Amino acid sequence: MPNMNLTRVKREVLKRVIPNSKEVQKAQKLADEIKTKVEEIAKKNKLNCEVRINGSFAKDTWLKGEADIDLFIRVPKTLTEEEFKKVCLKVAKESVKEYGHIERYAEHPYIETVIDSYKVNIVPCYLTEKNKWISAVDRTPFHTDYMKKKLGKLRNEVRVLKKFMKGIDTYGAEIKVGGFSGMLCETLILNYGSFENTIKSASDWKKREIIDIENYYKATRADIYDLFDEPLLVIDPVDKFRNVAAAVREQKLWDFVYACRAFLEKPNLDFFYPPEAKLLTKNEMYKKIIEHGSNYLALKFGGVDVVVDILWSQLYKSERCLKNLLKKNDFNVLRSVSWSNEADLNIIIFELEENPISSVKKHLGPHIYRRNNSEIFVDKHLKADDTVLGPWIEKDRMVVEKKRKYCNAADLLNESLSKGGESIGVGKLVSISLQNGFDILLDEHILKLYNSKNEFLKFLVDFLKGKPIWMK
Repeated sequence: MPNMNLTRVKREVLKRVIPNSKEVQKAQKLADEIKTKVEEIAKKNKLNCEVRINGSFAKDTWLKGEADIDLFIRVPKTLTEEEFKKVCLKVAKESVKEYGHIERYAEHPYIETVIDSYKVNIVPCYLTEKNKWISAVDRTPFHTDYMKKKLGKLRNEVRVLKKFMKGIDTYGAEIKVGGFSGMLCETLILNYGSFENTIKSASDWKKREIIDIENYYKATRADIYDLFDEPLLVIDPVDKFRNVAAAVREQKLWDFVYACRAFLEKPNLDFFYPPEAKLLTKNEMYKKIIEHGSNYLALKFGGVDVVVDILWSQLYKSERCLKNLLKKNDFNVLRSVSWSNEADLNIIIFELEENPISSVKKHLGPHIYRRNNSEIFVDKHLKADDTVLGPWIEKDRMVVEKKRKYCNAADLLNESLSKGGESIGVGKLVSISLQNGFDILLDEHILKLYNSKNEFLKFLVDFLKGKPIWMK
């Protein structure tokens, strides 16, 4: 895509992201129909509630062709937690039973379905006063009202920022992505006044940047640092005790910051509409893996019976645990990543600097002048079964060569996961899946997955390339 100036790029993006009147009418008609249906089912189930449309659709910050309709069932605070979950979910499910649905999870379960290509979320929450929230989603109606009042002509600026973030893969606060939510995008635009100002300011963000649009904390930045410990701090305009950017993982934050710099240097539409990655042939992938110089290990296992958001939480926890296990056993992990089709296939990949590693390692002991420690070290290692050589004195320290228990990362994982791995920190639900069987594939053997899932192949190609598509 040829370079353009920023104004031309923005003008072109606006043409593509603003919904036309026909699409707005169609989405509004569907939203009203589902709202009426939910109200009818609620009445049938004797659930006293207020049903209202929230989110980007209500705030008119949604992107053309991507209308997400969020319906909130607001119920009295008198409902017990058990009644809340049981009755509200029953109403939500009955309202969309003809379309099918999946159950998702935020602080509590909610229902997601697709109707005529529109994603519809039906979310239970409590009808509370401001700052008297019972669950996290109780704030959402207040967010909607706040933004409808404040945004005005800035709605299209939000659309451009959202599309930019989608193009660079930093949009979405769900656990799988760990990026920027719609509410966060809206807050950034309100704070900076335009898409241009937002990316110019973000390109210079420092660690633990603070944005307090309602000036709740005035000059007392120390109070904000004491309350929140995330890498980006954006005070919720309707709740001074909440960080709107709490879900943003550090990597996604700096991906966004660097993409802003790259875009400002060479504005073009690829940041908003990245070209489709070219799939490599099996031979091309084989060559890339073999010639790269590092080693790859893939852990493949079956489905995990849990809602999608918890699945990703479990995957990331397991990835971190196994990465630490590999490092603890002297395998230098260059990169790691998780992938799932969210049904029956999960894969965690590690890129290792070297595998297998040597069978012996050098182990430094105490300084000679630490007399007691030196004697203990000698007693421990002199006749130990895993001592290969030594101990000896090197300069002012005791040294010994030890035999490694694991030279091949596959052996380490096979043994550690033989009973599921929960005892070493693998996510409990992932552990249950692993007990039903798993495969460990090394280097070019990862290509056994080549014909399994097309989406995984795209993911693997991107991983092997090792850089975002917008980085030229």
